[in-house]
Amino acid sequence: MKSLVSHMPAALSWLSRALNPWGALRAERQTSALHIALAIEAVEMAAERLDHYRSASCDLANLFDDGMLASHVADKLTCSEVESLAEFFRAVDHPQVADLWVECHAEGDDEGDLHYQGEPSELILAA
Repeated sequence: MKSLVSHMPAALSWLSRALNPWGALRAERQTSALHIALAIEAVEMAAERLDHYRSASCDLANLFDDGMLASHVADKLTCSEVESLAEFFRAVDHPQVADLWVECHAEGDDEGDLHYQGEPSELILAA
């Protein structure tokens, strides 16, 4: 008798789904709605985070878009450090800041270095 009773809830569940397919569809719809709501929440959180990063990167680009700062600091950085900085500014849509720092760094490079150019550039003179 115990073995029959242990299978009864599963049998009743199956019987209930077979007799009322709308109940199963309703449960499926509720699950889908929950998944969609969670996905929307995740997308909104990601969008908010991206807006925060975009704002912070623009603030940093505005700070670094200073010819005086670049001319005093850029030549003290290594070529790879300047390349990383320039790559960041290009990635956040501020290529003019990247070019400024590479140009100012190039002024301190010796012949044979990655950014050596020989003569002062227009970006540095304009800054």
